[in-house]
Amino acid sequence: MSVEPGRIQAPDGTFKRLLWAQMIASKQTVSTYTVVFIDGDSADLELTEAQAEGFECLTCKAECGTGLGAFQPAGRINGFSSVFRCVACSGGDV
Repeated sequence: MSVEPGRIQAPDGTFKRLLWAQMIASKQTVSTYTVVFIDGDSADLELTEAQAEGFECLTCKAECGTGLGAFQPAGRINGFSSVFRCVACSGGDV
């Protein structure tokens, strides 16, 4: 596939995965966040930035995948983001 002159070629899949891995690695600083769960309960949890921003499971820190690795909403960090658990940690079915 050729690229028009003056246009930047889109990165390939390997490069995209490398960028993703670097981004996740940069978000491993742990802080305390108040999470309001879907059932209305709340708790102060020690989470990585990646968990707090919804990139990793609240429980096992796995990145979102498919099947049992797919994410389900778990709650919110008010004024910040939604948080998720993978299906395996939620005890749900695929």
